[in-house]
Amino acid sequence: MIIVAQFLYERGIHMIGKRKRYYHKTIVLRGMFSGALFYTVVILFALGALMGIVYKMDIQIKSTYILSEFRRFFPNEQQDFFVFPTIYDRIFSVMPSVRSNEEMAKKYAAKNRGVKKKAEETDETQRLDIKSMDMSAKGITFRNETAYTPEVSTLLNTLLDLKNGGAQPQVLIMHTHTSEAYAESEGARSVDNEKNVVRVGTVLKEQLERQGISVLHDVTRNDYPAYNGSYNKALSGIAAAIEQNPSIRVVLDVHRDYAEQTKDGKTVQLKPVADVLGESVAQIMFVVGTDGLGLHHPTWKQNLAFAVQIQEELNKISAKIARPINIRRERFNQHMTQGSLIIEVGTAGNSLVECERAAEFLGDAIAKVLKK
Repeated sequence: MIIVAQFLYERGIHMIGKRKRYYHKTIVLRGMFSGALFYTVVILFALGALMGIVYKMDIQIKSTYILSEFRRFFPNEQQDFFVFPTIYDRIFSVMPSVRSNEEMAKKYAAKNRGVKKKAEETDETQRLDIKSMDMSAKGITFRNETAYTPEVSTLLNTLLDLKNGGAQPQVLIMHTHTSEAYAESEGARSVDNEKNVVRVGTVLKEQLERQGISVLHDVTRNDYPAYNGSYNKALSGIAAAIEQNPSIRVVLDVHRDYAEQTKDGKTVQLKPVADVLGESVAQIMFVVGTDGLGLHHPTWKQNLAFAVQIQEELNKISAKIARPINIRRERFNQHMTQGSLIIEVGTAGNSLVECERAAEFLGDAIAKVLKK
């Protein structure tokens, strides 16, 4: 844009000699738009034209570029500037790279052995045959969608700073997709909190409290009536809860997954299930966000260590309960604490009872990690 401004300026000077009849007008314009004012007007005009072109061409501006430019102009800005919602976060809340999280949040189905991700939310409402499947992690393994390479031994030995040292709430349980439900509900969705993931969150809360962990359960409907924007709405709720309860160290976003398998032209819905102590238990998957899309998230490895250490405790109960930990490029609001996780309890094919049982084991495992 500076080059464009320089060209236009020089072109104006050139016109003085070439077109005598415009001499007076050119001198007047040169006086009006000389120096910094001239460049400012031209740059603003060029910027407006550029933004119009970007809008028409639907060009996606990379978050990493904006962040690097910000830090180039403000090199002394403190890192904490980005921890809570800022103008930077609001910019990305309307960008395609972040809006895509709304679609990605519905696509957590496992990739192994023919299991594929869902492409559309409407597909989730179809009535399909349900097939039980073992999707367990076989220890501590990862479904890694980033360029990072996690080391299990390092993560197991990472010290976690998640104690609040008092009786105030230490854990916040919430639900970005509050209406996600299970096989008993039509379309695996329900606004009845006794049938959807809120019920699973309630069981988890009760189990943690039995272990002496103080819990706050936010049952706000973040995805109803509008599914789009649920992560932004959830972020506001998380920020408000932490502001009112600074003792919160852990944020558990409880979801349920969706998975299907197509074989010989026939599609079946999958439910990850394990036999634990003679009972059918839904399998669990931890989803850990990173800074892979350029959003500020400096402590994501602490969240990953938290997930790994919980999974280790679950494996002591049964190696069949936990699925591979899903490491994602998206942030999923997990920058708010060093103990933030998405927890997928079962899928749309599981029964509510299977997921309630899973939540009981999950509560025991989380409590053991928090008490270390």
